[in-house]
Amino acid sequence: MNPYARHRVFALAAVVIVGVPAFLIGGTYWRNGVDGDDAVARFRAAGPAAAEPADGLPEPGVYRYRTTGGERVSFLDYDRPYTPVTHRVVTRHGCGIREEQIFLVQHIEYYDRCGGQLAGYGTDIAFWWTHGTQDFACTGGSFDGGGINVGEPAIWECHDQDTKALQTTDNLGDEELSVEGTVMKARHTRWTTVFEGATKGAAVVEDWFSVDTGLVLKETRNIGLRVGSPFIGDISYIDVSEYALLSTTPDR
Repeated sequence: MNPYARHRVFALAAVVIVGVPAFLIGGTYWRNGVDGDDAVARFRAAGPAAAEPADGLPEPGVYRYRTTGGERVSFLDYDRPYTPVTHRVVTRHGCGIREEQIFLVQHIEYYDRCGGQLAGYGTDIAFWWTHGTQDFACTGGSFDGGGINVGEPAIWECHDQDTKALQTTDNLGDEELSVEGTVMKARHTRWTTVFEGATKGAAVVEDWFSVDTGLVLKETRNIGLRVGSPFIGDISYIDVSEYALLSTTPDR
């Protein structure tokens, strides 16, 4: 997931049967973004209970992020940029909240947070008219770096049916970030994941969390994974991207 992708989704049999022209058309044009109204509709569809706050976690609603970069799969050297503005939909969920980062209609990630712990995370990702989901359950580990001393990393594990993810969270110290012209205190963390099993590779994700609310203010991503396909052999996936918060007030 990858913290951020299920690459088994690249089982491309249906597309290969259709043929290369249709394959190319699908890959070229199927990269839709999600606008603010769609993201708010998604939030409201979760119902009134999803808008209830959880102590010590970000306020439910829709947050906007200025986004650069994108993802690439090795098959046909296909690049897919993310939209300039992406959205994070925060809802009350379980013992805490669920945060859904919507990069594209075809790439949505979720993170289930319970206090300072990450209970689970996953991705729904699609390429070339194929899609799949990955759902990791975690043994518990600090997601936002709270409770971790600088220089003393937290090590924990997550897993799905056929991939194990060894997680390491480092607290890199508090810094100051400016959002809407307001300087905010942020906890800078590094989340490193090493994947074994059906998905192999690593992800290094750096986050800046609001010390006061736990909201992600900024994230940088460097992800490189490899997964086997029964149709076209091994496929590599790369995500190099960054997003930064545009407004601390969520849309609802």
